[in-house]
Amino acid sequence: MGPMRARLAVLVLLGSCAAPPPAPPPAPPAVDPRREALDVLHTLEAGFEDHWGSVETTAAFRRLSPAHEIPLREIADANGPLALMALRVLDRLPSKEVFTPEARAHIYAAALGRETNFTRWGVVGPTGFLPGVYGAELLSLKDAATGPLRPLLVDRRRAPIRAGRAEEAANRLQGDRVCDYAWIFLATIHDRPLAYFTDSARRDEAIRRFDLWLDRRK
Repeated sequence: MGPMRARLAVLVLLGSCAAPPPAPPPAPPAVDPRREALDVLHTLEAGFEDHWGSVETTAAFRRLSPAHEIPLREIADANGPLALMALRVLDRLPSKEVFTPEARAHIYAAALGRETNFTRWGVVGPTGFLPGVYGAELLSLKDAATGPLRPLLVDRRRAPIRAGRAEEAANRLQGDRVCDYAWIFLATIHDRPLAYFTDSARRDEAIRRFDLWLDRRK
């Protein structure tokens, strides 16, 4: 082997020992639209008192895109704990999903039955009832809300609020309950007189008479 050929052989051997090219970076993990939508809804629910229903003003809402509409619709249709928040979000996305008043009423009534902070539904005070964000929206559904709300007329679970000291004291003194809220909403929708007694037993009798009136109006 001549000198030139020997040098070429050495270069070939050296080239074969060179380090391999770096591996391409791993692909980013696939985004699960449903998981991302649930994360946004949990954030909006936990921070409700920061936005008071104006979800479109939040950074969490801006994470959403048309890719999230199908899982959001599924969450709303399932009518679970995040259904009402999913409905609010869908209402504010550019490509709106359409819900009938009856479908909305079922979502609102189920949320009322699960509620732990009734401030967003309204406050019962000495001068009357002041609707909250959710309460005003429920009232706007009018008679479509009657059927979904009626089962709550027997729900005597306490309905605590988080408001000013005077309002919270009145809430505790009156012992406001889920059935009282359902009664107020239904009486308002049907333009019926309502005397809100501090004595819950007297309210129970008034609710019973009102429920009978709903039967008779059919």
